[in-house]
Amino acid sequence: MIGKEVIMSRKSFVLYTEWENTFNRLSNELAGELIKVIFDYVRTGEIPQIDNAVVDGVFSAFQPSIDRNISKYDAAIEQRKEAGKRSAEKRKRDATTVESRLRTSTVSDSVSDTLSLNGESVREGANKVFDLQSIKEQLLSDELWKESVCMQSTLGVSFISMLPAQLDKFIAYIVSIGEERSISNISDAKRRFTYWWQNHGRKEVQDENKQVYTVPN
Repeated sequence: MIGKEVIMSRKSFVLYTEWENTFNRLSNELAGELIKVIFDYVRTGEIPQIDNAVVDGVFSAFQPSIDRNISKYDAAIEQRKEAGKRSAEKRKRDATTVESRLRTSTVSDSVSDTLSLNGESVREGANKVFDLQSIKEQLLSDELWKESVCMQSTLGVSFISMLPAQLDKFIAYIVSIGEERSISNISDAKRRFTYWWQNHGRKEVQDENKQVYTVPN
């Protein structure tokens, strides 16, 4: 008998070509009755009432092959279910791992952004004053920052050669407004240089590049 728990999910079964000779030996009436018995058995999982002894005998010969094939089908379905469960569990574990790493990274960045300046380790936002000339040297040695600030300058690569002089002007500006002791780390220096350039430095460069023409009388 076929397991009833998987009957409803089964939409097909195997009818072997080697059975053709047996069907050919039966009358059309008996062959039709036999095929109906087979369908009924596969559909319900129970052996139907068979009144004809010939049909009953042939079905009994076919039944082991039918059961064996259906067992293979059921096993394959079960394997697919298990594989699906394992895949879902793996995706869940991977998602949890990624989320955990992102959370750890975010917490680490927000709690402690450690910078190195003059061989010292300092925390982002710590109340410590740095030598402005040393900040200039560190900024000029930061290739990634220089590339970024060149793109932001709107002057392109030509800004590289201008950068040392612009940093001197930036430092002079910071000193002139009495803020030289307020820069506590490199990140703050980068941020404030960008602000100075956008609001002061770029305009000065543009003014310097203007040519004054005298219109003759």
